[in-house]
Amino acid sequence: MSGNNTKSLGEAIREFIDSMKWHDQINQASIINDWDKIAGRDIARFTTQLRYKNGVLTIKLNSSALRQELHMRRTELISHINQFYGGKEIVKEIKFI
Repeated sequence: MSGNNTKSLGEAIREFIDSMKWHDQINQASIINDWDKIAGRDIARFTTQLRYKNGVLTIKLNSSALRQELHMRRTELISHINQFYGGKEIVKEIKFI
């Protein structure tokens, strides 16, 4: 067998994920799993729901004051989330509800 057609396991998995179009589900699961580390425990405890689709992260908070504060800092939060994942542009927009 020739070495020319070999791929790393990582490449094979990425191609499989691309073919199955699972990016949104994987990104959502990652963000939910990592939310305490991304946002910090204080923000995470006021978060009641996270949804992710097509680069848009929707965050439901049970504190209107925190919702307003984070809305004003959403550009900074987007940058922080993307840096958490190695600088990839995973989150393009954040909506607060």
